[in-house]
Amino acid sequence: MYIFNDNKLPVIDGFQFSFVQELEPERDSAGQIIQYVPQDDSGRYKGRQLNKHGNGPFCRFSLSSEWIGRCGVYALFAGEEILYIGECQDLNNRFNSGYGHISYRNCLYDGQSTNCKINSMILRRYLNGGKVLLFFYETNDYKRVEDVLLRKLNPLYNGKKSFVSYPIQPHKKATSTQPPPSQSMKTAGLAEWLKVIAAFSPEKIELHTIPKSKSRAPVWFSVYAKGDEIFIGGAKVHSPSSSLAAARRLSYAEFERMYPIYLKRKAGHSVSAEATKASHNQVYWYAIMDYCGL
Repeated sequence: MYIFNDNKLPVIDGFQFSFVQELEPERDSAGQIIQYVPQDDSGRYKGRQLNKHGNGPFCRFSLSSEWIGRCGVYALFAGEEILYIGECQDLNNRFNSGYGHISYRNCLYDGQSTNCKINSMILRRYLNGGKVLLFFYETNDYKRVEDVLLRKLNPLYNGKKSFVSYPIQPHKKATSTQPPPSQSMKTAGLAEWLKVIAAFSPEKIELHTIPKSKSRAPVWFSVYAKGDEIFIGGAKVHSPSSSLAAARRLSYAEFERMYPIYLKRKAGHSVSAEATKASHNQVYWYAIMDYCGL
């Protein structure tokens, strides 16, 4: 559904996007990313529940003033992997007063959960050595264009959307250069597998395992995608690292066995024996699936 042209700009379903900037978080004098957790200093929201993305930590970033009042559709990318698509009446306001600056009010159950989710995602990507790039398609018809794109794409961080019917005008479609999934893949769990593939790129990021027992310490490992497969290895940036000495391939067939087990575990069931039979990579699968929001 999308390709990159010779100028390394995305053409998404025929719509040519322009580069805005890298969404690099603010750093301190030592070069470390500034992280923060908003506080209810006034006590105004005492006792109010946070949304599922409201615990933080968060980071700050902003756009230049040239984007004030510019309406259209924006897209976030990590490398050539699309992460999120949205529409706005004012791109500058959407990022400078929305995603790039999280207030305590945003973090509440009835606040701006999406702002928290996107900010946290950007922070995690940079802490793991990645980058997030912002592209923009300027148009007054932004609601229809967003509708067209989200009907055909499934960006990792958009989640499910209830669509409203907009008149869709025909336009030239871009031919995707991405290889199709392996013909050996079955339909069961395929959508979730493609979501996992889309979450990673050839650029490694680091995750940690999520043991249920407090007596077990989490360990860090690296993850990257190549074609329609996932590879894991030892961590370089974080510690303690897993004992993986070399890159290990994780296939769709293994994912297909582990996905229902992950769902049972997520629901609170004991799955240790079943998971051990299904895969010797279960602890890594749990972390990967959790990271992808499955």
